[in-house]
Amino acid sequence: MSYESAARSYNHRRVHERKNYTTEIVFNHGSRLYAGSLKDISLGGAYIETLYTRQFSTDDAVTISIPFTSGKNSVSCRGRIKWVSHNGFAVEFV
Repeated sequence: MSYESAARSYNHRRVHERKNYTTEIVFNHGSRLYAGSLKDISLGGAYIETLYTRQFSTDDAVTISIPFTSGKNSVSCRGRIKWVSHNGFAVEFV
């Protein structure tokens, strides 16, 4: 399933509007760190592209470190994976 088709099917259930916001991030799952690219974000969740999608399943817990635009600080957000595509996954913040 592509990001676009998965996002369209999930769109009608979204409470918060997503905004395009592309930045490189790191996130952890269990005790491992991974790299990815944040593609969009809302108050309720985000979409992350990564090469490591085979390591994740729906309902897995992840912690995402999102850098501020200044690059000097970041914010950490905990979430659960809502769906996984071949090139990334959607996270709902908890």
